[in-house]
Amino acid sequence: MPKFRTSPIAKASIVTAILLSACLLRGSACAEDLPACLKAEGHATIEQALKHSGVSEEEALTRLVYAEGISTGCGDEAAVYEAIAWGVMNRVRLGEACPPAQATCGRGIMGVLFKQGQFNPAVSGKSPFSKEFLCPSSISRWYRAGKAARQALSRRGNPFIQTPWEKEHGLSLVVNFYYPESIQAKAPLAPWENSPALQYIGNFRIGDTLLSAQKIRFYRLTAPPRACAREKRITGGGSGF
Repeated sequence: MPKFRTSPIAKASIVTAILLSACLLRGSACAEDLPACLKAEGHATIEQALKHSGVSEEEALTRLVYAEGISTGCGDEAAVYEAIAWGVMNRVRLGEACPPAQATCGRGIMGVLFKQGQFNPAVSGKSPFSKEFLCPSSISRWYRAGKAARQALSRRGNPFIQTPWEKEHGLSLVVNFYYPESIQAKAPLAPWENSPALQYIGNFRIGDTLLSAQKIRFYRLTAPPRACAREKRITGGGSGF
């Protein structure tokens, strides 16, 4: 039988693929593929540590999605990371299109990530998950978070754009979500569960995965921010920002 020779470059590619697959299968960390650890020393906050490091917005988003994903208690499911990434970018883009929304959501990716009270599981110094935000340790989860972040940044295929208003404006009003299985959840339902400004949307399909509300509960604004609103409300009731 003829013998085929494999070039050094091809061999290296094969080895890299095998190592990455092994990391993903066992959920362990491959240090060379993880970002550098950040340190919030002295009086510095996590926000200051991130900004001082000069990381890109994509990496900042990935760190947030990664840590938040772990905090849900369902950190090995790709759909969980995708949902969080889209939720963050829904807030970012709604603020860009409707400036009054920035008062609630924050301005830009960094503003949304560090808006007080939004993503405490990831960016609060009192949260155990802030350690993973600063120093990710799982390559498989980091890979899922990175893929989800890039997809959300691309604007392509947002699963939360469903209502006529959302389709017309290319924006989603799904900007609130709650993790019932998180160790930090104080109750099975979110504090804002009965708010007239939000509509609970139940189990949600992301790609081929039906994401149970037991893992993440999603909420859509019942009305767009006033600067974006027209005379009719989306679903009736409630008020915008």
